[in-house]
Amino acid sequence: MSATEPIGRLRQGLAVPRAGGNLALTIAAITLVAALYQLRWGTVPDTSWLITVCERVLAGDLLYKDVFESNPPFSIWMYLGPVAVAHILDISPEFAVQAWTYLLVIAGFVLAILVAHRANFPENEKLFCLAPAAYFVLVVFPGSAFSEREHIAMALFLPLLTMTAWRARPDASSSPGFGLSVLTGLLASVLLLVKPFYAVMVLAPCLYAAWRRKSLAPIFAVENWVIGLVCSAYLASVFYLHPEFMRDVYPLLADTYLKMRSYLSVLVIYGTSWAGLMLLVWRFWPKDGSPELASVMTIASAAGMIPLIYQAKGWAYHAYPALACAIFALLCLAALPRDGRKPRWTGAFPLMMNPTRTLIALLVIVAYAPFWVSQKPGAQLVQDIRAATIEPRVAVVASDLAAGHPLTRMVGGRWVSFYNSDWLGVFSMLLTVNAHAAGDATAEQRYRAMLDQYAAFKIAEFERNRPEIVVVDIREKYWLPLVIRRFGFDRVLAGYHLIGGWKNMRVFLRNDLRVPVSSSPASASN
Repeated sequence: MSATEPIGRLRQGLAVPRAGGNLALTIAAITLVAALYQLRWGTVPDTSWLITVCERVLAGDLLYKDVFESNPPFSIWMYLGPVAVAHILDISPEFAVQAWTYLLVIAGFVLAILVAHRANFPENEKLFCLAPAAYFVLVVFPGSAFSEREHIAMALFLPLLTMTAWRARPDASSSPGFGLSVLTGLLASVLLLVKPFYAVMVLAPCLYAAWRRKSLAPIFAVENWVIGLVCSAYLASVFYLHPEFMRDVYPLLADTYLKMRSYLSVLVIYGTSWAGLMLLVWRFWPKDGSPELASVMTIASAAGMIPLIYQAKGWAYHAYPALACAIFALLCLAALPRDGRKPRWTGAFPLMMNPTRTLIALLVIVAYAPFWVSQKPGAQLVQDIRAATIEPRVAVVASDLAAGHPLTRMVGGRWVSFYNSDWLGVFSMLLTVNAHAAGDATAEQRYRAMLDQYAAFKIAEFERNRPEIVVVDIREKYWLPLVIRRFGFDRVLAGYHLIGGWKNMRVFLRNDLRVPVSSSPASASN
């Protein structure tokens, strides 16, 4: 033994905690940047609405009876804890939910690192160096999808993908322990509790692992049993605690909400960027072999496109799992030993002098573009409403949930409607038109009755609650004239006057609270 060998081993032993400390500092810095960056979007509409639902449930309202939510109860349970804690500590529920989101994302991220470390992948050394980039994808890249259910669930799903890659290794000398497998399965089950059809993102990588191992063992791994048991228990709890969801809500959604799809926009907006990322994955795939980590991430990304296309709503957060996994696949390829890749794509040249790097950056930017869109109301509009009234009751004439959320909470208002927007009225209107065009008289009569019932319910709700603030979306070229002319909503709006606007939204104040219209140039021009 040489005299320098013990010193070398000592240095190697000290390198791991030192590197871990550096990573922790980097993660803390990225978290701070992400928190400041997220001010651009504030609390996104879906999360703001779910916070409101949680508050109403905590105040005694019955879910699906006193307040309508189109998702199964786990969407509310996911935020119920931090909202309850916020009220106990007398802090902002928005702050509590943001902190809760970071906590869950970091938990999934750290567990994924632990699984990769235990698996001893050949990419580990460089993966550790690229860990900040992966964390960036989890907390900065989401943009307008931050704190959405799919965003949180994807972070918690990452350890399962890493473990599936571990189980796919034919020459693995070790296997995950029982406790680690159980914990991974518990976290991964959140993605399926959010949306059951994300099960394809579990199944597809498992099938790859089974093929790779020439065994069914990866399919029947402990973590998959845990996911199955959790989902079964959840389904039973839904039937027991909220039978009205399966009895009343889901059939309504299947007859209206789920029928409204826009396949073309989804394929154009998200399919193009995803295909570009997949082209890069193919470009840098190893000449020989199939690296397990990159393979599992790529397969999961392709599987994630299935729920996106199936839902066909075009919202960015639906695309996040597929796009995030595609970027993770690229990071895994970048971490491969250099001899195991196709032509080098990391060199000493600056970004703009390297066409490959430039192409990668451009494709990631294109994929990110839908997440850049902000629905946060303008500060001047919020100021105008706060100057006009205190804790106003708020209602909308709009099919977009973003018309009333997060605006209601930003002005300290109270949401008094049963629904979060007029989506049911607008969808039943469009389905009536479609049924008429198709010559389906039975469906046309059913949807017309649904439309009339909703309009009558909405007017009665307005007259009963007498909201101080009404937000109108002027993009509703068909719905707005219909409720005004046919359903007599002009009589309701006659009791209100315009006090401000932002983009396509116009805000009206009840006449008995009349105040001068803001002289702000922004409000006047809007």
